[in-house]
Amino acid sequence: MKRIITAFLFVAMVATGVSAIEYGALLDSNSSFEKVAENDFAFSQKLDASAYVRVPFTKDGRVALSTEFAYRFQYADEDMSHFLNLPLLKVGYSGGVGSGYMDIAAGRFTMSDNTRKIFNQTSDGLFGSFATDVFVASMYFGYTGLVNRYFVSMVETGIDAYTGFESDFYTSSLPYMVVGANVGLNNLFLNQNVGLSSWGFVGIQELDSNKVYGAITFNGAIVGNLFHSTEGIVVGLIRNDTAEVAGLCSTTLSYYFDWLGLAVNAGATYASEKFETVTATSGMVRSEPWTNVFLPSLSVSMLPVSNLYVAVETNFPLAAKDMEYQGAGLVGSVQYQLFNDVALGVNVSQFFAKMEENNYTKISLRAAISF
Repeated sequence: MKRIITAFLFVAMVATGVSAIEYGALLDSNSSFEKVAENDFAFSQKLDASAYVRVPFTKDGRVALSTEFAYRFQYADEDMSHFLNLPLLKVGYSGGVGSGYMDIAAGRFTMSDNTRKIFNQTSDGLFGSFATDVFVASMYFGYTGLVNRYFVSMVETGIDAYTGFESDFYTSSLPYMVVGANVGLNNLFLNQNVGLSSWGFVGIQELDSNKVYGAITFNGAIVGNLFHSTEGIVVGLIRNDTAEVAGLCSTTLSYYFDWLGLAVNAGATYASEKFETVTATSGMVRSEPWTNVFLPSLSVSMLPVSNLYVAVETNFPLAAKDMEYQGAGLVGSVQYQLFNDVALGVNVSQFFAKMEENNYTKISLRAAISF
């Protein structure tokens, strides 16, 4: 196999020219200190190392093979772990077609719906899209059961224990067959953009879980520097011979000042009691899933200098079922681009829970360097 890969790369270099091949690497270190209530801080360390290469098959670069290899070292709860991953392996075409632009890809890559709340992760499949200045449409067919479970986070609510391929380095994820379609209409009227998504997930093998989603997004300018973003999602959940319908809606107002990149965002998200996504996404301090929550939030961000980003957010989660107050969250983030290829960051999260035993603190230090 190694000889085959080497021969393939050699042929590609001869056919396209060595200079056309793109490659790079990334080292990303994240050190965290977490504390619940009066317990001592618990230390964890995550180190990700990845390398990618893009080999064009044509002189214009429209057809290419892209691949990425990843390694993760993780230390938590006095235990060390090592994981391997192949987050990217695709053959793709990108280029102009008539008055539009077409993308076609096959293999493993990251996909998402228009809201990035339902599904936003790596999977294996086929993708196609066509875009013009005012219209974009895409279709995806895929499978999630071959990706490394340690590198994706999927919702497992109501799902009986599933065990696929499992090892210390690579464990297969929940097996869903995926069909998804996104449509976007830009500047439909008065500088407003509309997006539509329809996604279906069918559990196979021993996974008794099926989910069908419909989503709409609506965003654009209101007046001057004031913008809005609204989205709504409806899901049909079918498992264990029962069917349920649930929903999520959110809206955000954003104002952008002409001073130091200052932006203020105020919004709220409501997710009904039975709502759930496929990829575990969250807007809360402890990364609780979008289920049974009403979350008002306020955030402020700015760029004091061109390579320094500062943001602060506060939110107040309530249980959606009875609107019972759960606590208050506060998140502060500082990101500094030391050089073009070196980034540093600090993130501090604090949740002041209604019940003191649920208080939570997390401090994260991040450093990344690219080659």
